[in-house]
Amino acid sequence: MKKAVYYARVSTSLQEEKGTIESQKFELLNQIKKDGSILVKEYIDNGWSGGRLDRPALDELRNDIKTDLFDVVYFLDADRIARDVSYQNIIISELLKYNKDIIIKGKSYIHNPENKFSLTVLGAVNELEKAKIVERMMRGRREKARRGAIVDSGGLFGYDHVKKTDQKDGYYKINEKQAEVVKFIYETYAYEDVSITGLIKILENKGIQTARGSSVWKGSVIRRILTNESYYGHHHFNRTEKVESGIEKERYAKNAKTLSRLRDKSEWILVPIPPIINQELFDIVQGKLKRNYKLLRNTNNKYLLGGVIKCGVCDHTYSGVSWKGDQYYKCNYRDKTYNHSKLVDIEKCDNQAIKGEMIDGLVLEELKEKILKPSIIKKHIDILQSSKSEGAKSLNKAFDKADAKLKSLEVKKQRLLDLYADNLLSKEDYISKIEEIDLSCKELEEEKDDSTKRLSLLDKRKDIRVNINHFCRLARRRFDKLDRKEQIRFIKNIIDEVIIFKNDSAKKLIIRGILPVLAENNSLSPQYYTGYGGGVGWRRHLA
Repeated sequence: MKKAVYYARVSTSLQEEKGTIESQKFELLNQIKKDGSILVKEYIDNGWSGGRLDRPALDELRNDIKTDLFDVVYFLDADRIARDVSYQNIIISELLKYNKDIIIKGKSYIHNPENKFSLTVLGAVNELEKAKIVERMMRGRREKARRGAIVDSGGLFGYDHVKKTDQKDGYYKINEKQAEVVKFIYETYAYEDVSITGLIKILENKGIQTARGSSVWKGSVIRRILTNESYYGHHHFNRTEKVESGIEKERYAKNAKTLSRLRDKSEWILVPIPPIINQELFDIVQGKLKRNYKLLRNTNNKYLLGGVIKCGVCDHTYSGVSWKGDQYYKCNYRDKTYNHSKLVDIEKCDNQAIKGEMIDGLVLEELKEKILKPSIIKKHIDILQSSKSEGAKSLNKAFDKADAKLKSLEVKKQRLLDLYADNLLSKEDYISKIEEIDLSCKELEEEKDDSTKRLSLLDKRKDIRVNINHFCRLARRRFDKLDRKEQIRFIKNIIDEVIIFKNDSAKKLIIRGILPVLAENNSLSPQYYTGYGGGVGWRRHLA
């Protein structure tokens, strides 16, 4: 009696919700029972795309292949293994390498040219069929939109979406109660001296609720209403498209990170809907939004420490704001309460705002008189000397971690080479995957080199101290010649964060940063003597 396992997968959240995985499990269990095998484990990826190779249950299966946990593995179909043909071949070749029997669609898979060809053809057909289904669906939706149907998946505040029937396509009809709110928002913003924040307070004071029944309005929701052409009857379909964000996704994240971007206007499809306002009012609002945006983007109002200040009470950032001609920095978590009515219950931070002129001047003073002063830097180097062993331990750990990843990638490269040698991977796929691995190896080698250099700096305190006077003299001379924009850039390169704490008698200010000290007087490449220990802190109490 053989020890059996099975792998099952569904790719969409809708399939996951409908329990489609259960039908796969039922079928696979029947196959195992029919063959007289005994089930020892199941591997299930519920809601995972077949276009990815890194799936939690599949990874677990690939790890167990090397053990004697099972003799045979069951798949309902080849596309449950993966959508990509090369991925299918990778999994199957690993199973065969460790002498595991493979059952696909109830039939034994024997590794010969005929079966390999069949699997490749079936995989290609599955990929093509998926692409055709997506294209047919999108083409159908575009055609429905061209004849005036509403095919958007999301709702629109001010309207009720009437779903399609056998006799009629879906459409929007005005929700009279919400439409009154939309009119009020447009007219108030257009004809009264009020900002979006002011609108939020007015709506909350009146007890007007959002589409989701919340009494708390967000500025992004108000702005989205004020800029939506649908409200004067010009609703557009096919206006945006999803693109990959380029942001590295977390391992085992089910959905890739995507962003929406506007399509070319020639691709937009106009779907007329009943208007709530007229276009004249819409244009007035757009003009006011544009003027206010220009005022907010005035370069004269650049904040010296924007994005650098953090709240020592709630750990949120501070943002620059203007009030009665003066500049202030306010905790974002406290500032939220100023954007809302006092009638709504919003948790807030009680750390108070601080005047921009005062803290800007103080940080500049600390920077020039203390942070860029040789005696101060030398003192910090002496202090950091005591934490040398801790810093070395941290850097050695980073080095070992990068080295382990490199060894793992080398194993992966060897695996790909074996697959290519066995004709299980095409030349194009092999080259593409090897290039990706080589790029990762290069980055890891750079990480190792950086750790090595920084480790060597721990033993070169004397060399660094010799160059401190040169660094401070050069930095101070250059800083005095910088304009405000360049000063902001300089500060953000030197200072990581300015933390504002509060107590009963005074505020405490901590400045943390990393100072670049030139390794040689004629060199322009900075070395960081404080980088390994999380930066140096300077403390200052404010009255």
